[in-house]
Amino acid sequence: MGDSLVLIAERSNPKRSFLLVSTVLGKHVPVAGARCRLAGLTLGLVVAGDPRAAAAQEALLGTDAAAIERCCAELTATPAAPTEPIVVIGFAETATALGEQVAAGADAVWWQTTTRRAEGAAGLPFAEVHSHAPEQWVLAPAGGWPDGVMVLVDDELSTGATAARLVEAIHGVSPRERYVVAALVDSRPDGADGPLDATAAALGARIDVIALERRGPTPDRPAGWSGGTLPQTPAQPPTRHAVVREVEVTCPGPRQHAGQDRSQRLAFAQAAAATPVRDLGAGALVLGTGEHLAAAQHHAAALGALTSSTTRSPVLVAGSDGYPITAGLAFANPDGPGVPGYAYNVRAGSRPAVVVHFPDREHRERGEDLLAALARDGARELIAVTMA
Repeated sequence: MGDSLVLIAERSNPKRSFLLVSTVLGKHVPVAGARCRLAGLTLGLVVAGDPRAAAAQEALLGTDAAAIERCCAELTATPAAPTEPIVVIGFAETATALGEQVAAGADAVWWQTTTRRAEGAAGLPFAEVHSHAPEQWVLAPAGGWPDGVMVLVDDELSTGATAARLVEAIHGVSPRERYVVAALVDSRPDGADGPLDATAAALGARIDVIALERRGPTPDRPAGWSGGTLPQTPAQPPTRHAVVREVEVTCPGPRQHAGQDRSQRLAFAQAAAATPVRDLGAGALVLGTGEHLAAAQHHAAALGALTSSTTRSPVLVAGSDGYPITAGLAFANPDGPGVPGYAYNVRAGSRPAVVVHFPDREHRERGEDLLAALARDGARELIAVTMA
């Protein structure tokens, strides 16, 4: 696979023109489900101080698919035994499943931020200013905030500003002595106090940073980029022609927006992995939608399939050697009216099947344009999995 966990792509965003494309996250480019889960499990071991982390990372960076699957299964069955309680929050929309994997590796409570505030639900607002969904919330737990070290999980850390804002929000209602910011990649500048240092000093708290890879800051426009194009939604999308098989999966316990303790998290994982869709053939793709990634990744790992996800991020598609985004689809996002939706490197026509996971019936009803885009891309078999 290579030693780096990220490649660089260009996106249409005046706030930040580049995107660090993870080779293990299962968001913007397809990746084997077991490798995707192993990345987060490994980060969870590091968070918990488990000595198996080094061997897990060696397997993650290797090319032995069987070793990756064995390591993923072992860590899923025998997570770390942390010396203090840990509460994990994954950032929407990119790192929701990564947060679940870190929680699984560290044997922790799992939460995620959300861009979809539930009507009437109490929540802590904060901003992710460089995102295409800058307004986010953490929904307040009905039973009160759990004790323990608060671990905020993102796929990459470029400045720490978003994590600092969430630390400030949480500290205002449930202060604690120590916070951890965990990421696959830390690309903050060396030798300069940043937002996390300033926040720690202002709050009188400790904020540690943990990452699987440390790299320097990414220039705003790296050399070698050449004119990519943004995927476009057809003016009049044709009627979908591919046959869609519908499957419903019951979600046990609360959704991850409201927090899941260990038993609830395990029940969710087991239900997702047991999705009654099997024997799809080599190269099948399990596609998450928006924030709803964890179920798709569990299912892909159980199938031995690839996984990726839809996204709001408008990334440019190009055919340059080494450029990570080489194909793209655009469609109306199942998240709601006026929200753009994209999926990259899907190549549905080259796959025996594409499975799309929706978080609820409402998103499934709004997912017709996504399914039509996959049909136009040549999908031979489409399976829509709805969590009920």
